[in-house]
Amino acid sequence: MRVVVTGAAGFIGRRLVRELVSRGRLRDAMGHERAITDLLLLDRAAIDLPDWTLPPEAARIGIRTAAGDLGDADFRARAFAQPFDSLFHLAATLTTDAERDIEAGLRVNVGGLLELLQLCRQQAAPPKFIFASSIATFGGALPETVEDDCVQRPQTSYGTHKLITELLLDDHSRHGVLDGRALRLPIVLIRPGAAVDSVSDRVAAVLREPLRGEPVACPLPPESWLTVASVGAVARGLIAVHELPREAFGISRAINLPALSVTIAMMIESLRRVAGDRRLGPIGWAPDENLIRIVAGWPKHFDSARARRLGILPDADMDAIIQDYLASA
Repeated sequence: MRVVVTGAAGFIGRRLVRELVSRGRLRDAMGHERAITDLLLLDRAAIDLPDWTLPPEAARIGIRTAAGDLGDADFRARAFAQPFDSLFHLAATLTTDAERDIEAGLRVNVGGLLELLQLCRQQAAPPKFIFASSIATFGGALPETVEDDCVQRPQTSYGTHKLITELLLDDHSRHGVLDGRALRLPIVLIRPGAAVDSVSDRVAAVLREPLRGEPVACPLPPESWLTVASVGAVARGLIAVHELPREAFGISRAINLPALSVTIAMMIESLRRVAGDRRLGPIGWAPDENLIRIVAGWPKHFDSARARRLGILPDADMDAIIQDYLASA
């Protein structure tokens, strides 16, 4: 069982890899459970793997890393010299970068995808293709609660790229050249490490920086509603989507990851509760109108009925999201 993860150096990718290694087994395209024998980790950045202790079933996994651009034909030829059974595609240029540079966003988010789809079409056996999509595929005048089949009208380049990918996976699955599955992610909390200029990280900073004892200026009003999930719930959700039988999907291969709906004020209240005696850094306010506009166009409440029926559940509460971060930081 050969498994590929793109974007493996990111915080979601690293957690997904940890879950895959701990699990040690996945269901193949025929639904048969098989031991993972090879794990190929790809990213533009160098991938520094932690020293994981492997369970007995996972001890024989051959883990290989490669840093490079999926748009580079030579890199792809080296990385994909052998066929693969499953691919988790997480690599992407994020919202703010894609808004600033349309060409670069298209090259990474769409161009890289097209190259991966070509690799899938060239394989003798159709692989599973698991895609990290986003709530950014929704936009405009949304209902109070967004359901799985809500009409998608993205209002950012990033959301448009994600929707293009969903549709291409639907079409390629219809042709039988791959088994595509997309999981639409909410804002994922909490990214460790240094701050980056992404929408989700600027939200995460409201929790992360105080936990480090550092000050933070919140860019959103306290009454702003957000849909959020822990990185642990996301990693487990991606694997759960991989494991579903093909019959679980209809003409759409995408489902919403069940998420919590919280306000910034609720997040801060939870932070203070979980922190206990920990000394927190001060929280100030510096509204960012551009960020407010982007977030206002995203769903505020999810009804992920399809995922819930399939046993994919949200975090218990906001406290659990913060505790997930503290346990893995």
